[in-house]
Amino acid sequence: MSSSTTQEGAEQLAASASITTFTSALLFNACVGLAIFIAFCIVRHWSRKIYQPRTYLVPAEVRAPVLPAGIFSWVTSSFKITDNDLLEKIGLDAYMYLRFLRMSAVLFGGFTLIGIPILIPINVINGVGGSGLGDMTIGNVTQPWRFWFHLILTIVFSGASIGMLWREMHEYTRRRHAFLLSDKHAKTPQSTTILVTAIPKGLNSEQALYDIFRRFEGGPKKIWLNKNPKDLIKLCEERDNAAMKLEAAEYNYIRSAYGKRTKKDPEVKEPQRPLGKVATIPGLGDKVDLIEFYTKQLSELNKEIEKAQSTIDDKDTVNSAFIQFHTQFAAHSAVQTVVHPTPFQMTPMYAEISPLDVNWDCMNITNLERKGRRMISLAAATALVLLWSIPVAFVGSIANIASLVKIFGFLSFIQNWPSAVVGIIQGILPPLFLGILMALLPIVLTMMSQFEGHVRFSSVTLAVMSKYFFFLLVNVLLISSLTGGFLETLNAMQGNDFSPIQVINLLSVNLPKTSTFFCTYALLLGLTGPVKELLQIAPLVINYIFTKVLAKSPRQIWNVQGRVSSVNYGTLFPPQTLMFCIGILFSTIAPLVLPLVTFYFTMFYFVYRHQFLYVYNQPVETGGLAFPLAVKQAYTGIFIFEITVFGIFLLKQSQLPVVPQLVLMLITICATILSLVNMNEAFNPLVTFLPAALFSNDLHIDADGVVQTSQDLASNEKRKGGIDEEASFNEKSPVILENTTTRPVQVAFSGGDKQEFDAGTISSQLPGIPTPNPSELDAASFSRREARPLSTIDRPASFTSGAYVGTTSEQDARASVDPVLQKLQDQAYQHPAMYKRQVPIWLPQDERGLVREEIARLSQQGIVVATDGAGIDALTGKAHVSDIIFAPGEETRYRLESGI
Repeated sequence: MSSSTTQEGAEQLAASASITTFTSALLFNACVGLAIFIAFCIVRHWSRKIYQPRTYLVPAEVRAPVLPAGIFSWVTSSFKITDNDLLEKIGLDAYMYLRFLRMSAVLFGGFTLIGIPILIPINVINGVGGSGLGDMTIGNVTQPWRFWFHLILTIVFSGASIGMLWREMHEYTRRRHAFLLSDKHAKTPQSTTILVTAIPKGLNSEQALYDIFRRFEGGPKKIWLNKNPKDLIKLCEERDNAAMKLEAAEYNYIRSAYGKRTKKDPEVKEPQRPLGKVATIPGLGDKVDLIEFYTKQLSELNKEIEKAQSTIDDKDTVNSAFIQFHTQFAAHSAVQTVVHPTPFQMTPMYAEISPLDVNWDCMNITNLERKGRRMISLAAATALVLLWSIPVAFVGSIANIASLVKIFGFLSFIQNWPSAVVGIIQGILPPLFLGILMALLPIVLTMMSQFEGHVRFSSVTLAVMSKYFFFLLVNVLLISSLTGGFLETLNAMQGNDFSPIQVINLLSVNLPKTSTFFCTYALLLGLTGPVKELLQIAPLVINYIFTKVLAKSPRQIWNVQGRVSSVNYGTLFPPQTLMFCIGILFSTIAPLVLPLVTFYFTMFYFVYRHQFLYVYNQPVETGGLAFPLAVKQAYTGIFIFEITVFGIFLLKQSQLPVVPQLVLMLITICATILSLVNMNEAFNPLVTFLPAALFSNDLHIDADGVVQTSQDLASNEKRKGGIDEEASFNEKSPVILENTTTRPVQVAFSGGDKQEFDAGTISSQLPGIPTPNPSELDAASFSRREARPLSTIDRPASFTSGAYVGTTSEQDARASVDPVLQKLQDQAYQHPAMYKRQVPIWLPQDERGLVREEIARLSQQGIVVATDGAGIDALTGKAHVSDIIFAPGEETRYRLESGI
């Protein structure tokens, strides 16, 4: 048998394997996906908690409508809600995630309609020859004029992607500004609060900070010097542990009086006091009455903690502070100001930081220490990439059995297996193993990101998002792409007729063939990923086991049945941006990927629109901060796409005249770089800060973030003069948000007189980035020529009522504030250990009044007890919880986040 015949046979085997791989993956994943979908339609009625908790476990204002009872009637429920109503219910974070999926589905849908009918015939007809999916790639093209089609579509697809990303960033900034300026957000403390870090010792006092920041409109309202009360934190942890043990002992005591009775049991069972050993070393010591022991321990801890909270030592003060201003304009002006003349002092400053988003463990880290930590984390992440690339490269090589056998001869027995089995190995096992391998990454990456010293938990999430995308990009896209082509090249290098030109030729032909792996990868995720997300099999099984077997007390039941799941955007976004990169990379190289990626994004958009409306609820809203990072990750895919196409043309230059294509591709790459630079310059400030012009009388922003001038607004109102006034307001007219800078501000001086000035006039003349130096108009309120006020007036407004009075409406609003909410907001930016109260002992109400007796006894010891929504069945002795959406003591988190 001649060598040419052997080579032809090997090529036919590889082509047949690629088709078998694709069809096997298609049929297998389609069957699995259909089976999971049918299973979901059946079991979704089994657990309301798993499949529609947002219909009853969240506050009424964000509650979703109840799903209909039919098997398939749920399909269109989420699409009956308008985008604006959806935004109000799920928040801007989830809304922008959905917009990214929808943008990608529309974008790649358009690419499919253009690319498939043009590029498939161009690639297949009169190509290199052979059969299989490789004929549909750019590697099959031999005639130079055909490359013009790939070039033109590469430029068109790149330009369309960039244009769409710019469009979505415009939409995002509008939505974010509307969110930050909304009345709902204005009720929250983070709207007017900033965090100042790296404060030098000489300025780390209320007086010094107030003197610096009083130059901004209205001055500071409250100042919280951050503290790290280590001993108090430890005591609070001990108290929480004691409270949970006392709660368990009390529940066992009450439950012992109820339940199934035998013939030997009397009609009324006497409750049994629980006994147990409490020594530090398990199994040692005598048994004691657990209720008495933990009651005494908890009572003593309550007294000790209360005393410690009232006597916080100044030595616990750290180098950061939260400052709340009277207006949102002042807060956003302050964070854009250079405060200290020494490098790395009193910087960075953060605005819009939720009390629930504060990472208290990182409040005393200096800038240099934080930079050092990030360098260490970067080095560790790089090492992890190198270590992870070895198993990922092996998984990628499984997708090309023919080349693997030629390199490793001992695997030749695989060629004797049936083609269907080989197709399953190449089409199913690689993406499956890859998924398992990557499941371990988020845990490691989260630990690295926490080590970096971020002051916000949301910043940790964004750091994980960056690292996770980097890992997926390198190990899934780049390593897997290069592995298939590299094995082909390595095999050719073993021949006697090897030459460098042959290597270039082989790379230009074989690299596009790796698209088979990504076709099967997109199929696996597109057909099974969305339905697995719908089925929620793991939460369903865990919920069943805990509910039926493990959860006994009201709190245990609530932890299983009452908490709504949330998502981690640090791990949720990167797979979507990776698929965007895969789609754009192979859009003109292997256009068969396009319909698969379109199907992927369409299915995930449909599924997550349903999940965010009915299943997931985010405890903290960041205003969509993950979206700009996702856009930059999408830009990474565009750059890889353009550089790859440029490289393919460069490799073809040895055979074909493609110099014009190379020049045009180089221009396209430069234009893409320029667009990214301009995007960062244009949108980074708009995402981080609120523009000063939005606080003026001449600009108005509606609920959708659309900005209009007063003249445009008047013209629109004039054109709509014949429309019903109420309908016009609800449907079309912009909602003019309250302008916080046009209120007459009264400033008290040391002599007791007050002057009134129009803050709107002042704000219209402030520079884009305010500085601490007062303007001439500011002199009326913050004049340096005035004698320094008395210390009782010069201190923050939280300690005196003279520094800022405000308008009558503001005073009325402050007077009508719920005192409980006001107290929560006054403590919002203190370390939780400094104001934390005992977790209520949650017990179920019973028929015999045992709980009432225990409440009376525990209350005498200063222990808080609650029975909200909890009861116990006298016949079965099982506890139940109903008619509440917050466990006792947990409503404060919601009130802090929502401001209501």
